[in-house]
Amino acid sequence: MQTLNALYQSPPKNVKFINRKFEITAPKTLIKGGIGSGKTSLIAGFLSAFESKEFLYVNLGDLRIDADDILSNLPEFLRQNPQIKTLAIDDFEQRFWDKFEPILELNLQNFIVASRFKDANLSGFSELNLDFLDYEEFIAFFSKKIDPETLFSHFLLHGRSPASAFCDPENVAVNLQTALKSSLSATQLAVLKECVKAQAQNVSVFEIFSTLKSTRKISKDSVYGALSELENMSAVSLVEKFNEPNAAKRLYFNDFAFKSALSLKKDFAKNFNNTIFCELAKFNEQIFYTKELDFFLPKRKLAIICSPFSDADLVFLKFKKLHANLKILGINRLQAISVANSGKTSIEGIKCEVAPFSRWALGI
Repeated sequence: MQTLNALYQSPPKNVKFINRKFEITAPKTLIKGGIGSGKTSLIAGFLSAFESKEFLYVNLGDLRIDADDILSNLPEFLRQNPQIKTLAIDDFEQRFWDKFEPILELNLQNFIVASRFKDANLSGFSELNLDFLDYEEFIAFFSKKIDPETLFSHFLLHGRSPASAFCDPENVAVNLQTALKSSLSATQLAVLKECVKAQAQNVSVFEIFSTLKSTRKISKDSVYGALSELENMSAVSLVEKFNEPNAAKRLYFNDFAFKSALSLKKDFAKNFNNTIFCELAKFNEQIFYTKELDFFLPKRKLAIICSPFSDADLVFLKFKKLHANLKILGINRLQAISVANSGKTSIEGIKCEVAPFSRWALGI
């Protein structure tokens, strides 16, 4: 009880909250989002509407507390403090579910839970799938007044975490490393570091295993398991090849800044592809790749190729070569995303547009 009282007497600091494209609207809400996606700040923004005596915030990942002990004592603490009408639980894991049942029996006005796991499940809770910042949100968070034309370069430096948007560029990697170390096991972190080599490419679990087994005791199954867990925590996404579910999957980081936090090696083209994937992922639609196309979204009849420095004429030549295949796939739009180039053309009803990333990302 003393620990709970200490937490109650030390509510989260009322940090400046900037509106997201996501908001808590249901009295019982389960927020699911990746490491650094802004779950805690979203909760803090919600709690700022209440007096501090009216809510209790508990982070189950806090090293200063025993999570099981806290959850066991929580129902009685809330009964002793009926003025607490809103409870927020951060860093929820499914293993805690049994201890939630007595809490659910209490008369709380709001019960907000956050988890980094996509497969987290709480019966009776509305789910809010929180993505990292998209480009438009990053601009709102990035407070420096600079030329709009240079904003994209800052986006590449800072990445998609709300916390990173407020950092100086030289601190982004260190802060992300701290967040990853605190959330991942040693095996998960080792596998994630190896994923850097496969960014925007076909990933081979066997290659990751072969590299890691030379430096540590590890099994192929544990590598498969770690990669699956990283996907479940929205650290990475694996994209299937269209109509070939058994083919190798392409790997992307859900925050492209993970690359620079895990490796000193630079590869602008791969990171550019990853940045485009992140903007597309916000649609929550199935994304595929093909031999010729970086991304294919069947529901939108949309194909994407990443051409950071190719001028429009070269893209249009490629479009002519791809036209027959685009027609077979039922695609009516091909977009070539560039750093700065632009242009438009069409053939037999299929449109081709070359667009700079900034304009494209703000228009989708």
